[in-house]
Amino acid sequence: MFTLILALVAAVPLPCRLARADSAWLARALDGWQAQNQRALGVTIRQPALVLFDAKCVHRLTPVVDRVAPARFIAAKQPFAVRSSAHQGRVRLPDGAMIPAGLTSFAGPLPAGRMFFVMSLPSVWRARDLDPGGGDRLATAVFLHEYTHTQSPALGTLVDSLTRRGLPVDVNDDVIQQRFGARPDFRTSYEAERDLLFEAAADPSDSQARALAARALERIDQRRARTFVGADSIYAELEDVFLTMEGLGQWVAYRWLTDGAGGAMAAPDALSFIRRGGRHWSQDEGFALLLITTRLSPSSPRAMLATPPVTVLRALRRSLTSR
Repeated sequence: MFTLILALVAAVPLPCRLARADSAWLARALDGWQAQNQRALGVTIRQPALVLFDAKCVHRLTPVVDRVAPARFIAAKQPFAVRSSAHQGRVRLPDGAMIPAGLTSFAGPLPAGRMFFVMSLPSVWRARDLDPGGGDRLATAVFLHEYTHTQSPALGTLVDSLTRRGLPVDVNDDVIQQRFGARPDFRTSYEAERDLLFEAAADPSDSQARALAARALERIDQRRARTFVGADSIYAELEDVFLTMEGLGQWVAYRWLTDGAGGAMAAPDALSFIRRGGRHWSQDEGFALLLITTRLSPSSPRAMLATPPVTVLRALRRSLTSR
C-alpha cells in the first residue's frame, strides 16, 4: 500500500513555478545587459513582457514598470509579476500567436510601442549541447542580443513601414541573404566588405582603421547600387535596418562575453564564439559595422536606439566624415 501511494503521488504533476536557478539566471542576464547599457548605451530601459519556458512550463513575466532610468535598474529585485502554467508543448505569445515549445529566442511588437520577448530557458539550450564551453554562456549571450531588440521599437517600426510599401509581411533578418546570396557577384562582394570591416576594427592604427572602413563602405555602396535597383530598390533600406538591429544585438552580447564580470572570455575567443561561423550575414556584417563604427564614434549606438533611429550605415558614413 505504501509503495502504491508513493506511485500515485509521483504521478501527480507538480505546479509550475519559475525555479530559483532560472530566476537567478534571469537576474544575472538583466544585470549583464544593464552593465553594458550604463557603459555604452545610456538609454532609458523599456521593460518588455517576457515569455520564458522549459520542457514543461511557461512563465509569463509582466513588467511592474514600463521604463527604468539607466541608473535605477532593479533587475535583482525581479521587477515583474510572474504567472506560470504547463504548456503541453505549445506556447501562446502576447500577440496571440502559438509556437512550439522548442529552442527559440526572438522579440516582437505589442500595441503602443511596447515589446515582448520570448525565449526557451537555459535548460533547453543545455539539452541541445550548443555551447562548447558548457554552462549558460550561449543562452545568456542570446538573451542579451534579443533584449537589445526590445529597446529598439523604432527600428521595428521602420520594418513595418517597409512591409506596407510592398515587402512580404513575414520578412526576417535573413531576407537579404536568402534573396540575393546565391548570386556569385553579390556573395563575393559581401564577403570582401565584411572582411574589410573586421580588419578595420582590429587594426591598431586609427588612421589605417579609418582607411579600411572607408574602402569597405565604398564596396558596400557599389554592391548596393548594382543589386538594389528597380523593384528591388526597397531592399536597400531594409538591409540597413537589419544590419543595425542585428549588429547592435551582437555587439552588446560580445561586450558581455568579454566583460570580466560577464562571460570573461578573451576577445579573440569571444569574437569566434559570437560569429558562430558567420552563417547569418546580417548578424555578422552588422556586428563588424558596429565594431568599427563604435571605435570611430563611441556614442553612435545610442543614436541607433533613438526615435527616429540613425542606422549603422549612416552612422559609419558620419564617423568617417568627422574628426
